[in-house]
Amino acid sequence: MKWADYKRQITALNSEEIEQIELVAQLITQRKKLGLTQRELADRSGLKQSAIARLEREGNIPRLDTLEKISKAMGLKVALIDEDSATKEYIHYQQ
Repeated sequence: MKWADYKRQITALNSEEIEQIELVAQLITQRKKLGLTQRELADRSGLKQSAIARLEREGNIPRLDTLEKISKAMGLKVALIDEDSATKEYIHYQQ
């Protein structure tokens, strides 16, 4: 089942929890788009493969330093955006 389909079925989570889950889903999507295995992402980020697997499997929200390592390993940059101007485009690419 795709995340968009699954998301429509969620009723027990609040919007903040859904946004956090979407963040993890975006990381997974980007990893797969780049054709990286969990092992390759772990090697690039300096994390253990089991940490990547746990993050993806359990949907845990990573600490900021972990998020930065994973993002950087995929050529991304963590950025803050104004909530009023935010779109549902999920990944902010480093320019």
